[in-house]
Amino acid sequence: MRSVVVKTLVAGMLATGLSACETMNMPDLSMPDFSMPDVFTSTPAQTVMLDEGYEFTLPEQPWTDDDAIDVTQQVTANWKNTSSNETETGTFQARISLERDHARIVMIDDLGRRAIDIDWSTDALSVQTADRLPATLDARRMLADIVMVYWPLDVVRDALPRDLSIRETMGERTLRIDSNGRFYARIERPVRDVWQGFAKIRNERFGYVITIQSKHTGSSS
Repeated sequence: MRSVVVKTLVAGMLATGLSACETMNMPDLSMPDFSMPDVFTSTPAQTVMLDEGYEFTLPEQPWTDDDAIDVTQQVTANWKNTSSNETETGTFQARISLERDHARIVMIDDLGRRAIDIDWSTDALSVQTADRLPATLDARRMLADIVMVYWPLDVVRDALPRDLSIRETMGERTLRIDSNGRFYARIERPVRDVWQGFAKIRNERFGYVITIQSKHTGSSS
């Protein structure tokens, strides 16, 4: 199970050669201009499998704040290759656009090609994944990680399965498995503006680390 999930979340996450210091492109939010398998299902009761027996329930309202969010992100993932026992690194770029009751997430590879397109509203969740990506890649699982890092605490708490709990302190969130007390994940977040700066999620259960450099579109910092 560990190997499958790590490959799903990290090895399949567009492992490319971008440098973290390169200028981020801006993935556009227009509809994909190439054919991708489409999964289109109605809400509510959208669930994501975190682990065997652990389901994350996405909120019925994708975003409840009246303030719109539009950010670009450079994402670096580190994980241990279970075959070679060596640490591997992959990077990709993303754009997240949120407005009340609607979320759009676009991910691109190093050639600027659309790889994942998520269109989430109160009526439906559309998840499109390019044919060239591994079949094990679970875009919904990526969406769950994004929600855990950036959504308000009460929203994340309501989405977690019964045996997972979350605690938040200044600049940090920790998720723990209640039945055995072990950490599931540790999340570091910017304190002043969660959407501006570096965030990191360390998944203790599956041993991967995802670092996200997020910047508001139009921001020069």
